[in-house]
Amino acid sequence: MKQLQVFILLVISVFVSSCSTVLNSPKIDYLTSNYCQPTIDYDYSKLEVFPNKSANHDSILKANLSQHDILISNAIGIETYLTEYLQTKKDTLKRLVLKQKITDRLILTSIEINALASELDCNGERINKLANFVNDINNKKTRNLTVASVTIGALTTVATVLIKNNNSSDIVGVSGGLLSAGLGALTIAPKGKKINLKLQRNLLRNIWFNDNSDGAYPNSIWAILNEKQFSNSGKNDLQESIKNRWLQYNFDGKIDTETEKLFFYDGGIYTADDLYSRANMLNELQATVRSLEQDLKSLSVRLNSI
Repeated sequence: MKQLQVFILLVISVFVSSCSTVLNSPKIDYLTSNYCQPTIDYDYSKLEVFPNKSANHDSILKANLSQHDILISNAIGIETYLTEYLQTKKDTLKRLVLKQKITDRLILTSIEINALASELDCNGERINKLANFVNDINNKKTRNLTVASVTIGALTTVATVLIKNNNSSDIVGVSGGLLSAGLGALTIAPKGKKINLKLQRNLLRNIWFNDNSDGAYPNSIWAILNEKQFSNSGKNDLQESIKNRWLQYNFDGKIDTETEKLFFYDGGIYTADDLYSRANMLNELQATVRSLEQDLKSLSVRLNSI
């Protein structure tokens, strides 16, 4: 009977210890804090803003620039400067001042692109480190369960031979077999450890809901992301294309309410696989943002030829 009690306690302890738990440690606390977020708010209130351009502006720009470059100039707010620059032929000082203003705005937009991409890159690295940390713990747990399963199987065999009482021997054999089988099952489909990740600034949310009301994205970048002509297909804008890729490749074409809340609201309990998915989405978005430099290059090249 004593042997039976020991085996029952073993079975209970193994299954209790194998339950999925939320990890807590200084490493987790450090990586779950968003150290990638900008430390200051950017003040755009002093930037010169122009009224809606006139039909005359349109005709001048169309005569000198491609539709792509006109859209870029509109997104970054230099169409008025450009129109004046193109109309000014003899006043070299005025042309120089206008050219400098255009160049300054191009540089600012490039800085905005790189600042946003850097934040996305930082978050991608941070979330990937979290995923690796959780995954390493889960792998260690799986190895321990495998060793325990083999050990219990061997001990059960020895115990059934050494115990002379037939009833006790049978009970130990059955209990040990069940315990070994349970451990084996846990190695096949371990529940795994999880972490609680809160999202105060969620750059994926703006893309998913096509909403930049919080101003997380600079207006220039947001305008480019929402213009169809800046995508290769020309059918969907970049924001739509990114969302569609996430839906197909990260969520297999459909997403339930709980998963949507986890990724695109304020966070929650993440598995290692969830964290890897989030890191991949951040890296994909970062690559798209960085690619906007190509659009700026097109306009810059044209400006240096007129």
